Amino acid sequence: MQATTAPPATATHDYSAAMRAWHWVNATLVSGQLLTILFQKVIVNAKGAVPEFQAAITKGGGTLTQQQGRAVAHVISERIWAWHIWMGVTLAAFWLFWTVMQALDPAGRRFGARLMAAARRYKLAAPAEHADARHALLAKLTYAVFYLAITLMVITGLGLIWADDVAFLGNIEHTVKEVHSATMYVIIGYIVLHVAGVVWVEITKDHGLISRMVSGAARAKTPHNS
Repeated sequence: MQATTAPPATATHDYSAAMRAWHWVNATLVSGQLLTILFQKVIVNAKGAVPEFQAAITKGGGTLTQQQGRAVAHVISERIWAWHIWMGVTLAAFWLFWTVMQALDPAGRRFGARLMAAARRYKLAAPAEHADARHALLAKLTYAVFYLAITLMVITGLGLIWADDVAFLGNIEHTVKEVHSATMYVIIGYIVLHVAGVVWVEITKDHGLISRMVSGAARAKTPHNS
């Protein structure tokens, strides 16, 4: 009789509908916020566009003073920031949704429990499994950094929204803005690593990972002979 070989411990990837909804809406909102920054600082650059406004108006036979051009640029800038703020408020709502979702999930499916399980697996892994255990732990740690960054982004963003109405927030507005901006770069770095990592895993080790994050279907288990 052949010896029974135990299957490796792998995740089923049975992503819940709530988790999938949070993932994709959160990705859309974060991407939208980054795009507003891109438009504001690089593509539109409203303040630097005043001479272009004046040239366009002059070409059409009209005139536009520097002050009027700045007023037009201010309107464009305010409109872009309004989109940024409303997406930020929506992101804050989904951050709260994720927090509640984590609290209501079974203990074993909460992120903290999965992070600790990955740490234990890494600590106790046999030499042959050490590389996979390390990869799993590093992946969970990058998620932890992202969740922390999103938390900071939400808190500082709300602080900036209310800075004009709350004296305490007004006093620390510069510091809050600096933290908010620094967090943006952390999130950009995470997005780059996350997309690259997902594509690499999809191609090399876990074909169908992306489709499961869309559909939520669990990966079929490979039968093992005894």
